[in-house]
Amino acid sequence: MKILITGSSGFIGSHLKEFLKLKGNKIIEYDIRKNPLEDIRDIHQLQEKLEEIDGIVHFAAVSRVKTGYENPLSCVSINMEGTVNVLEAARNNSETPWVIFGSSREVYGNPEELPATEKTHRKPINIYGISKMAGEELCKSYSENYGLKTRVLRFSNVYTGPNDQLDRVIPKFILRAFRGENLFINGSGEEMIFDFTYIDDLINGIWGCIQDIQKRNDIYDDFILGTGEPISLKQLAEIIVEKAGKNIEILYREARAYDVDKFYADPSKAIKVLNFDPQISLKKGIDLVIENFKKEGLI
Repeated sequence: MKILITGSSGFIGSHLKEFLKLKGNKIIEYDIRKNPLEDIRDIHQLQEKLEEIDGIVHFAAVSRVKTGYENPLSCVSINMEGTVNVLEAARNNSETPWVIFGSSREVYGNPEELPATEKTHRKPINIYGISKMAGEELCKSYSENYGLKTRVLRFSNVYTGPNDQLDRVIPKFILRAFRGENLFINGSGEEMIFDFTYIDDLINGIWGCIQDIQKRNDIYDDFILGTGEPISLKQLAEIIVEKAGKNIEILYREARAYDVDKFYADPSKAIKVLNFDPQISLKKGIDLVIENFKKEGLI
């Protein structure tokens, strides 16, 4: 296949790019960090990249809750205008490529019942989550109104080592702990429960979705890609402190109003339809991150 990846230089996009190349696919990169002209808010520049392509994997976005909170105008502009440009460019392309949209568990906010499924009510509590829910609705509308084939993938706390954004919770905890620095949790820690997905498992789930959208005729579908194995932030911090073997403390600060308190998924639908099969447990994933940090001389 010939696939365009927006956000191809980002955390998830760069891993997917290399994976798809190994599978024999031709990848067209599109990322403002690599080329300042490749802004997803420039639909004309985007359209020039869509020559004879099979599909688009759309990951370009403001990708952090905190960034969206601090810069709401930019978050809404990039995430919403950018997504409608991708969909419009696909709709007007003679090949009518399919579109896979990278969304987030943030669209659910704080669900009343867990684990969350694709049918769980979406009620985001921050600007980032709102922008992602808008992107999902745009995908669904373009499918229903124009017959454009789309899929929505909601990611749940994806992590890895040096190629991750190092201020995310797992790499941040590991780096601080191995440097002998105290760990900080915004909130109670014990009641803050999440599931975490190692990047390799996520990429396999995305590959399953690419295969699904290529062969299945349904014009729209949505999936959560998460392990469904919850752990509290306090427990997570304790595991990492133990592995670091340092005499450090876990300290607690006031919770932030825009942070989700608790989320973990039921990945049954993705397992059934996409053959999603997360293999890397959290403890194994943490060991892999530590190993890679040591190789890079970061700890």
